[in-house]
Amino acid sequence: MSKRLLSLLAVLILLLGAAPAGGEIVTPAELNGQEIGVQTGTTFDKMVEQMLPDSVVQYFNGKADLVAALTSHKVAAFVTDEPVAEILARENSQITWLPDYLDRYDFAFVFPKNEAGKALRNEFNAFLAQLPEGTLKALEAKWFGDDEDAKTMPDLSGLTGEKGTLRVATEADYMPFEYVRDGAVVGFDMEIAALFCAYAGYGLEIVNMSFDGILPSVQTGKCDFAASGISVTPERAESILFSDPYFSGGTVLVVLKAAGAIPEFTDFAQLKGKRVSMIIGAPFEELVKTKAPDVGSFSYFNTVPDLIMALKSDKTDAFLCNNAVSQLAVSRDPELAIFPGSLQSSHFGFAFQKGDPRVSAWQAARDSIPDADIQAAWNKWTGADEAAKVLPAQDWPGTNGTITVAACDTLEPMSYSGPGGQLVGFDIEVLMMIARELDVHIRFVGMDFSAVLTCVQSGKADIGTGSIIITDERAESVDFVSYYPAAFTLVVRSTRQEDESFWAGIADSFNKTFVREHRWQLFVQGILTTLLITALTILFGTLLGFGVFMLCRNGNPAANLVTRFSIWLVQGMPMVVLLMVLYYIIFGSVAISGILVAVIGFTLTFGAAVYGLLKLGVGAVDRGQYEAACALGYSDRRTFFRIILPQALPHVLPSYRGEIVSLIKATAIVGYIAVQDLTKMGDIVRSRTYEAFFPLIAITIIYFALEALFGFLISRIGVRFDPRRRKPADILKGVKTDD
Repeated sequence: MSKRLLSLLAVLILLLGAAPAGGEIVTPAELNGQEIGVQTGTTFDKMVEQMLPDSVVQYFNGKADLVAALTSHKVAAFVTDEPVAEILARENSQITWLPDYLDRYDFAFVFPKNEAGKALRNEFNAFLAQLPEGTLKALEAKWFGDDEDAKTMPDLSGLTGEKGTLRVATEADYMPFEYVRDGAVVGFDMEIAALFCAYAGYGLEIVNMSFDGILPSVQTGKCDFAASGISVTPERAESILFSDPYFSGGTVLVVLKAAGAIPEFTDFAQLKGKRVSMIIGAPFEELVKTKAPDVGSFSYFNTVPDLIMALKSDKTDAFLCNNAVSQLAVSRDPELAIFPGSLQSSHFGFAFQKGDPRVSAWQAARDSIPDADIQAAWNKWTGADEAAKVLPAQDWPGTNGTITVAACDTLEPMSYSGPGGQLVGFDIEVLMMIARELDVHIRFVGMDFSAVLTCVQSGKADIGTGSIIITDERAESVDFVSYYPAAFTLVVRSTRQEDESFWAGIADSFNKTFVREHRWQLFVQGILTTLLITALTILFGTLLGFGVFMLCRNGNPAANLVTRFSIWLVQGMPMVVLLMVLYYIIFGSVAISGILVAVIGFTLTFGAAVYGLLKLGVGAVDRGQYEAACALGYSDRRTFFRIILPQALPHVLPSYRGEIVSLIKATAIVGYIAVQDLTKMGDIVRSRTYEAFFPLIAITIIYFALEALFGFLISRIGVRFDPRRRKPADILKGVKTDD
């Protein structure tokens, strides 16, 4: 194999996201002094400057670019919100995130800072206030979970629109808050926007644009409001209005995992005939069979360590547990990996005896605890810092008595025996938070998992805990207080990344880019938009340039002065700035399509180029041609169209073709004004796959094809004006040759 081919293969592997070798970063302090990526338009750069003062900030346009930069070693880490980091890690096995928050934030919807915006903001706040308790939590579980079938949007066509249609600005590459699936913008934020419009009697139009264009679109009135995971900051509040917060969370650093391990099995079909294990008392055989109906057999063990030993000694091929246990097990043992297929999403719950009247009070107390505090506890108990895993003291009065909690003592990190035999873990700390709210004390009793629910049902304990995931079957025998999102996962043995077939990676990348969710249709839509903008620009730009040239051809002083100034202004301004000036300022108060604004902007620049080409082409024709025509009695206009222009066009057409090629490439920036052209569609696909190879290669090939198409058409037109390639009969048409 040649060195050139080997080099090409190496580049392909890099583009496909091959994980680099190296140790895994575990604390933010290890990143101080290195290059950190942030998305343009966010406030993450300020966080990096405060937390990592010696680091260098690098700016990128979207999540796909950030992931590509991380996996190709252009940055050591990048900053994003934890729900987004969780989705990214689920989609890309090479990356993970550090549990320590850089900062905590509130997300809010954004409205213009005027009377209309204030009225709409107040209407939105009233909508949030009237939502039934637990609605937002249910939406979080739906969109942040891994059950893709559950992630459905309300039918926007069913909105009444009695009070008109609202335009919401967003950047649809911020999964799970907003992203494109099956050609439509969906996500947590978008469903809230749809529910608001249904509540208030509005229609809804979703406008997808670059993040740094969202706030200007609201400020200038192009959109009525915006939602794109926008955090509340005092600086932003100076120019826009924020709604009441609808989500609170933390900002984290996304880093590369240590190189090497991938799951031994990556598809449910591979579990055919295999043995799956679970803890005694966890009856989830049917759940596994819904995804892997041909699984061989099931086996049962008392503790998670027993499950791990059975897996590593080949006594079983996979074991079922929840997301907390699996994350902790995999982080500690490189021989283990999490099976990528989703089984089911649910919630962790504390079990009460059926009909216990205390359930509603405990649920209300749990819901009153800030999500940030719960998340901080989760990060602590699932993190690597063992020294931080300390329970708070029960230092409140406990005037409402003491309750008994039956807790599994072997399910780290949820509930397990810590130093001195004390029960510790995430479950234990959350129970203590709730107990503080209710002013009760807790007495914890450790036992096997299989005995916890029995103990509650018999009344020997008031509450049962131990990483219990709420299921319909369990809810038939006990009542639950929901306290944290959960998922059923499978842990399998790991293999090495270099064992993965190169061509298998190519095929998987192709499938994700074009086949899955019919994403090829996005490329088709992008091509049609790019063709529309290009064709209309060529038509109107040519007419504009020709018309201006005709006005200025005979030296009209006023026309020449205006033309020179306009060309100087248009050609001296970067194209993206010109488009944004047109969209947000010139047409800021006009409901005008981004495509039309793009056509107007490119028509101005293309018309200026056509004017310059005509001036050069006509100038290349000898002045004697004018004199000869005048001597023959030709009028000025007839001289120009019959004698001068046909001779000038062959000089112009090659450069004209080059201007068209430049125009096609220049249209790649129209995403800044909410136009979903070919390049923007590629960005949308990359925001879902987090792979650069096929989307970028496909876009490149398509642009080459479009350039070739327009070049061919122009070359065919050029034949009609090139005397060397025209037939004598065509050249002499209308000329008397027999005088």
